[in-house]
Amino acid sequence: MMDEDFDFEQEKQPEIPFHVEVDLYDTGDYSRILVVPCNSVYHVVHNDEHLCTLVHTCEEVECWEQEDGTLDEELVEKIGAAIKAFIPD
Repeated sequence: MMDEDFDFEQEKQPEIPFHVEVDLYDTGDYSRILVVPCNSVYHVVHNDEHLCTLVHTCEEVECWEQEDGTLDEELVEKIGAAIKAFIPD
């Protein structure tokens, strides 16, 4: 069997870094953050500072957890939703 036969079973995670925009401070001003995918985690960087590392734990939009970082849960959900919107279904 060829490897292409199993492509439909793999999650479509981006392989290169990408940017998303998120209102980090609830001011209505959106910040551009860099997301660096690595295996099943996403490293989140803003202004050359590592904010957190996120992992998507299920198919629902709100299923994001911090592996490291000190962001509040609401901000994790915002960033996770922006990442999920970027990832193709």
